[in-house]
This record gives sequence, structure tokens and C-alpha cells, in this order.
Amino acid sequence: MYVRKASLCAASAATALLAVTACAAGSGTAAAPSTAGGADKVGGNSAEKRLEALYKAAQDGHESQILVYGPSQNFYATAYTAFQKRYPAIKIVPQPVFGQQLTTKLAQEFTSGKHAGSVQTNGGSGIEVSDQAGQCESYKPFTATDRAAGEVSAGDTYSAFARFAVGIEYNTDKIKADKAPRSWKELADPKWRGKLVQADPGIVGVTSLMISNLLAEKKLDEDWIKGLLANKPQTVDTAALAEQSLARGERQVMVTNNSAVFTAAKDKKLPVGFVFPTSEGARFDTQYVCLLKGAPAPNASKLLINWLNTEEGQTALSEAGVYGTRFGTPAPEGLPAMADIQSKAIPEIPAARQAAELGKTLDIVKHVQK
Repeated sequence: MYVRKASLCAASAATALLAVTACAAGSGTAAAPSTAGGADKVGGNSAEKRLEALYKAAQDGHESQILVYGPSQNFYATAYTAFQKRYPAIKIVPQPVFGQQLTTKLAQEFTSGKHAGSVQTNGGSGIEVSDQAGQCESYKPFTATDRAAGEVSAGDTYSAFARFAVGIEYNTDKIKADKAPRSWKELADPKWRGKLVQADPGIVGVTSLMISNLLAEKKLDEDWIKGLLANKPQTVDTAALAEQSLARGERQVMVTNNSAVFTAAKDKKLPVGFVFPTSEGARFDTQYVCLLKGAPAPNASKLLINWLNTEEGQTALSEAGVYGTRFGTPAPEGLPAMADIQSKAIPEIPAARQAAELGKTLDIVKHVQK
């Protein structure tokens, strides 16, 4: 087996990431981290040494794989690839799973004691479900030195690592940029009747989360929801389906979308534009990460969690349309810098309150839809 891996390594130099991982696993020799990014990209020499210590501990413990649970895993692919380039002996296996399916999976693992997942990434309400179930380990990343109070749970059981910007998307073939809606309130104007598409606001998703946050901040009210629905928006189950309708020109404006989905559409050369509706307040959707108790790869998982908070990790996230939480890291291409937009952002609902506020919103939407 080792001979076969060694021969593959010699023959597959072009497939760098896979080949290096295979060589490291088969040789019995610890794989050194790549230094291409430099120590400054991970917080300086001290932070780099601590990261290298975790990497060595992971290899000594034969921790060659990290299974990551959570929604939106595809939007972290650029970061996972960059991590594996620096730490080639560790492979990240993302498993997109969320909601009740994730709750059930984790409950089964914790009941049986047969743990497969090591890390979870999720939005506030999702990560709180795991935290309240006692599934998140208390762990404070040493690279996350500039986190605000709301970005870390009280017991250090989860911490913020990324933000999706939330805004209004429009079809650039149908509407010029200066004619696109500039505010959430404008979407209830009858001039947009028959021109809107949305992910269903009556289920948990990007639309209901946006409405919930703006209701909580008293930027919108029930009358606005009535006005929006009176405009007869095309309603589909997910943001991806809504964006497909928008890109095909079936509708001109998508009520709300996030920056990662938008960036993926731009990369596909689809005719879409993005607006931050700052008159009521720009909105961000923070994503959190937790180390799962009983993680099969604890050192490798701590390495990943810390690396995600480095400049290198945060920059890699931005390439997929995701804002980092580290001060000064770049914005996704074509979107404003966080420093330019953060003062115009409305406060997010704290993670511990998100589920309750979302429940209220879903009740209001269902009442209006009757």
C-alpha cells in the first residue's frame, strides 16, 4: 500500500494537493506545513509556532481528516483549499447538513458515542441548538484576538468567523443600476408588482431571517409585509431557485440574497447586481464555528478553527463572497469594505435570541398570507 502511494506521488506532481497528502500519509514522516504564505499571514512567528504545534500533534495522533458539518459548506471551499495547501497532511471533508437533519445526526452521534463530526459551522440559531444540547466544546481560538462581545458565546463554546452580507439582487439586463431598488421599504411599492422573486418568507431562510432582523430593529412592520406580498412576488423554496428565476429574466428583482450566493452567480457570468439597502441599515448574517465534543480529530480541528481566524484564512473566505470577522481583511470582490459599511449596518439579533425572533416572524408572515 505504501509503495503504491509513493509511486503515485512520483507520478502525480501536477495534482499537488492530493499528491502531497498521499505522500505524507504513506511515508510515515510528518508533513511540514507550507511556508508559502509566510508567518505574517497567520499572525506572526508566535502564532505560526502555535499552529505548527497543533499540526504536529494532529499528525502524531494520526488525525488526517476533519469532518465539518453545517449549511453553506460550498462557500468555504476556497478557504478549505488554502488550509490544505498550508497543512497538506490534513484533509477537510465538508458535509452540507442543517436544520432538523443536523440536529438528528448530532443527537445520534452523542447518544451512541460514535462521533464522526469534529467541527460545526452554522448561523446563530443553528449553533445555539448544538450549544444548548451541550455538544460544543469550550475552546477559545488564540488567533481570534479582536472579537466583540457578541461574536463569542459566554462559555467560549462557539465564535464568529465569517459574515454574509445581505442585500437586494437585481437583473442587470432588465434594470440599470441607478434604477434598482435602494431600500427594503421600496420593495412594498406597487411599482414592483409582478417584478419580484423571493425565497419563501414563511420558512426558515434568507428572506425570513432578513425580515426578522428588520422587524426586531423596527425598520419594517407588518404593513410592509402586507405591501410586499401584495406585489405578488414569485415565491420559491430557496435562494438558489429564486436567483435562477432572476438570472433567467423571469423577474427583475430578488427581495433578498446573500453575498456568497451573489458572488457564485457573478463567477458564472450571470446578469446580476447587488445593492446594500443602507437607508434602513445594511444587514450581515454572522456565521459561527464550534469544536464538537468528542471530536475524532481534536488537534486538527483546533488548527482549522484557529487558521480560519488568521489573515490568510479570512482572505480565502473573501474570495467566495464571504466577509471575514477579522479587522482589516479584504471585502469580497465588487463589494464595499467592511470599514465603509459597518457603521451603516443594523445590529444583528444575538444568537441566543434568533430562534425566538424568527418564530415570531414566521407567525406574522403566515397570518398575513391567509
